[in-house]
Amino acid sequence: MKLCDAHCHLANLSVDMPLAPLISEATSHGITTYLSSALSKAELASYPSLQAQLPGRLLYSAGIHPSYDECDLEIKDIQKLCEARQIWAIGEIGMDRNTKDTDWMQSIFIRQLELAASYKLPVVLHIVGHQQEAYNILKDFPLRYLIHGYAGSLEAFQVFTKLDCCFTISERILRPDKHDLLQEMLAGGRYLFETDITRYYVAENEANPLLRLINVLNRSAELSGIPIEELTAVQATNYKYLTGYDL
Repeated sequence: MKLCDAHCHLANLSVDMPLAPLISEATSHGITTYLSSALSKAELASYPSLQAQLPGRLLYSAGIHPSYDECDLEIKDIQKLCEARQIWAIGEIGMDRNTKDTDWMQSIFIRQLELAASYKLPVVLHIVGHQQEAYNILKDFPLRYLIHGYAGSLEAFQVFTKLDCCFTISERILRPDKHDLLQEMLAGGRYLFETDITRYYVAENEANPLLRLINVLNRSAELSGIPIEELTAVQATNYKYLTGYDL
């Protein structure tokens, strides 16, 4: 079994926890590949060494986040990464109801979508609230999308499926009140699994937060009745579709 953590923040996590033993243990549980996100200049600087630890097993994206205060990336940083083909996608970018300056948020979102279109890169999306506004923008950009950690309404999910997109399944939709959303996401067959782990999300005395991915997979199987082998096979297909690489 080969698993991919389809959205995480390994550079951020590495500030507080040495990654080598965590990754080694995760590998023994079948977690072989990571799609990680860089949201600051300091995180960007960490990725060459992280990729050396995980040759061929770590792809990273970068983007100007709509609501993360520590995000200090600029458009010129993203463009430089695009030109050098260092990132597999632009993101995570999008819209968040917690951001008051909606004009800025929308303009920086569109500017990054334009970059993705220019360089023919996928986009990792962060959509919290503003679902219809986000869709109205996205429908004008025929790109491949990975909507990470979506836990909004079922109706908005159905709208987003009109895009060329996959979704990550996270702990957020394993709750009873999100049962219908989980079932529909699984039925659609365009899913991967994620932890979204950062150093801020590590629980007290949690030895290896990378192993949360196993719980997400197992709980998805329990709640849906879909065998783990089928879930992982679908994830592998979607990983290749998004990145061009085999899992």
